[in-house]
Amino acid sequence: MDGVESTGAEVYYTTRWLNGALIQADESLIEAIEALGYVDSVVYVAPGVRLTKNSRKWEAFEESPPAQTSTQLQMLGVDALHGEGYHGEGVTVAFFDGGFVGVNNVTAFQHIFFDNRMKYAFNLVENSQDVFKSSNHGTKVFSATAGLMAGQFTGTAYGADFMLFITEDAASEYRIEEYNWLIAAEKADSAGVDIISSSVGYFDFDDPSMNYSYEDMDGKTTIVAQAAKMASERGILIVASAGNEGNKSWRYITTPADVESILAVGSVNSTGEVSSFSSRGPTADGRVKPDVMALGSGTTVINESGMISKGTGTSFAAPLITGLAAGIWQAYPELTNYELMDLIKSIGSHADIPDNSYGHGIPDYTLLATPDPGSLSFSVFPNPVAIEDLKIKSCCRQETTAEARVIDATGKVVKHLLFNFARNQNQHRLYVDDLRQGLYLLVLRSSTGTEMHRIVKY
Repeated sequence: MDGVESTGAEVYYTTRWLNGALIQADESLIEAIEALGYVDSVVYVAPGVRLTKNSRKWEAFEESPPAQTSTQLQMLGVDALHGEGYHGEGVTVAFFDGGFVGVNNVTAFQHIFFDNRMKYAFNLVENSQDVFKSSNHGTKVFSATAGLMAGQFTGTAYGADFMLFITEDAASEYRIEEYNWLIAAEKADSAGVDIISSSVGYFDFDDPSMNYSYEDMDGKTTIVAQAAKMASERGILIVASAGNEGNKSWRYITTPADVESILAVGSVNSTGEVSSFSSRGPTADGRVKPDVMALGSGTTVINESGMISKGTGTSFAAPLITGLAAGIWQAYPELTNYELMDLIKSIGSHADIPDNSYGHGIPDYTLLATPDPGSLSFSVFPNPVAIEDLKIKSCCRQETTAEARVIDATGKVVKHLLFNFARNQNQHRLYVDDLRQGLYLLVLRSSTGTEMHRIVKY
């Protein structure tokens, strides 16, 4: 970078992933920079002074009273996840947003600082470590995962380790924020992050020449999409809000929600209906998006004053899924980020019929939860199993029908069958010789409920 600086330009950040740098320079210096033999191109990403306030950022779209946190937890089965002792411990989650005012002072976050679980913080907009400023949007988003007030508020993964990054300039919208996201992802990766929760999205900017078209929403074109893809290739799970354009002329998801290898999260209300504002799919290349849904109409959050309040938008649905993912990863640490992503989609309410409004639906951890053996409706044996058939025996005396799904480590449903059990036929065989060696989940649904059995094929 010495050669670039010798032209009079100021280098702020460098990026290994894209082999570039974010610089500030007068327009008169561009020709000299481009003349350097190792410079491929120079791209304009923001004016030197950004004063235009973008009033559409993080806009709330529907008036809905805040629900109790029990609503948003139970919708995802997170209450059961917590009941089994999984609160995200040992998983590191980074949040990319526009500011986290009050997080360092509010009671709901003090458990994090007391336990020394705030691992890293950086403000890309101001090139400083002060992230407790600029906007309260990140505060509310963060609370949905990390907040904890005994008897009053419970985040989805309050036991995790955390990192906070300001990548958004709350007063404007330029492509520089995509580069901020990229550099934040590199910093988070170097610091050992497991999950990035991103409640930001892009398609239009204060400078119309920067605007994207729908054709750009292919998961490959935008800088932030490329950054998210590279982060996922490094083992990081990316959870991104789908966008709030569903009832506007744009309608579609925003980037980086268009990336195939990330979880794009749409919004539902407290009854599970798709929020009108929740951005729809498909991507420009025809893939189903969003991936999953969570409560985004009237999400219960903590504001910068420490008060319980409301958040509306896919921004607040995403951190709920982030916490679900952190807890499941704690429970199943052997999973890769891709396997975890697919597993979450496989337990969605629309997993068998995903569409471009609802994605794979609302994921429910209870489909994975291991029940008390004394309460099981079915016994499964032998386990581990080799070449013989797996036997499923009903422990109930009444007739019942059971739906059986065998899910592999990637979250793919590899077998889907129905078994009818009767008094004279209380046992069925499941052919598994065609399955590869490894760990599988057998999910059995019947009138008595849903239960999960871990099956080892060797």
